[in-house]
Amino acid sequence: MPQHRRPLRRRRSLLVPLCLSALALLTGHADADVVTPIEITMLGPGAVRIRVASGITFPCDSGDNRRLIEGKFEAGSVVRATTPGHCVCFQQTFEPFSDTDWSASAQVCRPQFCTNFGRKRCVPAPDPTIRLQVRSQRLNSH
Repeated sequence: MPQHRRPLRRRRSLLVPLCLSALALLTGHADADVVTPIEITMLGPGAVRIRVASGITFPCDSGDNRRLIEGKFEAGSVVRATTPGHCVCFQQTFEPFSDTDWSASAQVCRPQFCTNFGRKRCVPAPDPTIRLQVRSQRLNSH
């Protein structure tokens, strides 16, 4: 192979990784500006307390998390907030001890669509809203 083609081939071999790195940086920056809406519908029949925090530490009221929503809400209420992340920590209370009977903490994330054709691939849903429906009574396990 002629000597003048070798440097050109080396430059081409560096071009693909460079383009991929630039694309990753652009995608990461655009993703950092995303705000995820949260919508919680209180189904009742009674009022219960809810706690929603931005962060990954359990329980949700950990000092490592940032509180987004905390309060007691009546049946029929719709509570809205936003989070800079993709997931939130969620807890609620149940009747008849609606001020003290807290559920275990759960991580709830924005919706995704996943396909299993060949390799599993997940993409964000067109509507990024995290939606929760809260019942004041525990479901019977019978």
